[in-house]
Amino acid sequence: MRARLLSALLPFVIACAAAAAPLPVPPLTTAPPRPPPPPPPSITLAQAGIVADWVDPTADACQDFYSYACRGFEKTAVIPPDRSAWGPIYEVEQKNEEFLRETLEKAAASPGDDPVLKKIGDFYAACMDEAGVDKAGATPVAPLLALAASVKDVPSLASAVTRLHAAGVFPLFDVSSQQDFQDATKVIASIDQAGLGLPDRDYYLKDDGNLKDVREFYAGHVGRMLALGGTRAGEIKGAVDDVLRIETKIAKLQQDKVARRDPHKIYHRVDRAGLPGLLKSFPWDAYFQELGVPAIQAVTVNEPAYYTGLEALLREERPAAWRHYLAWQVLHARASILSKKLVDEAFALRQKLSGQKEIEPRWKRCVHGVDHSLGELLAQPYVEARFGGDSKARAKAVVEQIVSAMRSDLEALPWMDDATRKAALAKLDKVRHDKIGYPDKWRTYDFEVTRAAYAANVAASIRFELHRDLDKIGKPVDRTEWMMTPPTVNAYYEPTLNEFVLPAGQLQPPFFSRDFYAPVNLGETGGSTVGHELTHGFDDEGSQFDGDGNLREWWSKETRAHFDEATRCVQEQYGQYEAVPGVKLNGELTSGENIADIGGVKLGLAALQAWEAAHPEERRTVPGVSDEQLYFVAYAQSWCMKETPQALELHAHSDPHSPARWRVNGPVVDVPGFAEAFACKPGTPMNPGRVCAVW
Repeated sequence: MRARLLSALLPFVIACAAAAAPLPVPPLTTAPPRPPPPPPPSITLAQAGIVADWVDPTADACQDFYSYACRGFEKTAVIPPDRSAWGPIYEVEQKNEEFLRETLEKAAASPGDDPVLKKIGDFYAACMDEAGVDKAGATPVAPLLALAASVKDVPSLASAVTRLHAAGVFPLFDVSSQQDFQDATKVIASIDQAGLGLPDRDYYLKDDGNLKDVREFYAGHVGRMLALGGTRAGEIKGAVDDVLRIETKIAKLQQDKVARRDPHKIYHRVDRAGLPGLLKSFPWDAYFQELGVPAIQAVTVNEPAYYTGLEALLREERPAAWRHYLAWQVLHARASILSKKLVDEAFALRQKLSGQKEIEPRWKRCVHGVDHSLGELLAQPYVEARFGGDSKARAKAVVEQIVSAMRSDLEALPWMDDATRKAALAKLDKVRHDKIGYPDKWRTYDFEVTRAAYAANVAASIRFELHRDLDKIGKPVDRTEWMMTPPTVNAYYEPTLNEFVLPAGQLQPPFFSRDFYAPVNLGETGGSTVGHELTHGFDDEGSQFDGDGNLREWWSKETRAHFDEATRCVQEQYGQYEAVPGVKLNGELTSGENIADIGGVKLGLAALQAWEAAHPEERRTVPGVSDEQLYFVAYAQSWCMKETPQALELHAHSDPHSPARWRVNGPVVDVPGFAEAFACKPGTPMNPGRVCAVW
């Protein structure tokens, strides 16, 4: 039935279809093309935050990037006579000093009812009373010199050293609080090597570079200082011989700086009961009683053999020799707050070591004195004036960008196994990085300050700080404490706290500004500071501490082997660089800082690339310059530096940081993005082919 019906209707359907007019079909058209997005606004190098005059366009960035970014600075910079180096760091320091001077002079003249201003003003006024300080001569240290003169045998020597330590003068060894490397929730006592007048043991034991010349000058300096302190003329030569002989013997006992980079080598829990077995001549009960901490039980020493060596030395040297040594230690420790003759002679040694032409003017030394003794009082007006608005929020954003970049880096590292990667990410998650600018709660300073006696103020501040520090022992760790004052132009990472701290002083132009273009802030602060300090948590020293701050191995053997191999590569690379002709860097001493520099540059670049993808609306254009080029130039300019040859050599002998040139050229060699940004051909000095990078 259905088939017949369809057959009957089919001719009708066909006829109707043929007769119907076709439906109109509109012509196909394309939507008008969208206009291209407007180009990013154009800005100048200066508007971006780059110092254009420091860049030398005639230099080849692929041959010597430091010269490309900083030669203009080197040509025009003049090292002030009261410094041994000059660069952006010191420019910021000088601006800070000038601001703090103005603050202190106003506080000294008219503090009103403000107790903070009164205390810092009185301290500064006492320091600035140069005539009063000069009139006092060496009198303020007469009681300490009397202690030195009281030595007649080993027991009286131990007693004199004990009382000097209580006054903050540390011959032979020193004592402080320390988080327990094995349990970072606890604070224990740390006893460590001390007692040398030159910067490092190598100055006594080696003849490299100018070390022998410095040692000869030092002998004359010790003699002049002892004479100013009251040693009779006929005793000077013998006294100098005594001091240099004892200090050389102490230097031979001490660990060198490379060994001291290994936390396992400077941590030995011997506790109170173990001390007499190391240094039995010391009355340890009386010692801790004198320091005001009689109940101390938990104690670590840097190296047990050092103290057994001291025990032999105490009995080996004559009492007269110890009297001379202790008198020198007192004068060396306190000279800067005494009469002009002693101040000038103390500066003479610093001048020999650093090449600094003139001593700092009195007002600068007094600003530093207040910052050292009452730092978190002095910081309050500084923070209010120099770190307001949204500066903290913007700095925090940079920190978060670098932390995010490090997380991505850890997730992608090919040489790290999954178990170690998981632990590394857990450590990163525990890094405290919210200490930015200034503390939430200001420290109080419970000691009396008078306008009448500068040396007494300093002595009171030293005793206060010693007691404040030792009082931490046996108590819970104070995670709110800052180890730098807010005006300080620096930053730090502390492995036992697993925290990164960024003071307001570091967050000033030319290192950071709310008005700088993002690639510049990421280069100046993100890579050179935040990324650098964050990487310290994973350098050859920091990597030995876990996320809770405990010293333990949290790496697999295979991953640690890869890490050690990469570290050796960095050490070999930097060991070829010269600080001054004939004096090469110590690749082992500087390896932690070099690893942090390389890692910081790499993290900052990764953060820049993530920022570019996430914030296209904030992009800007500097004609002829890419964002990546801006980033690298900004990083380099943060290290532009001019130093005296003496300062460079001192740097090489004793500083774990590489000189400025190698803090620039070293890392960019190891970050592949640099060669791409500047089109450096393989085989050029800045793209040699071998990459040494740990992170």
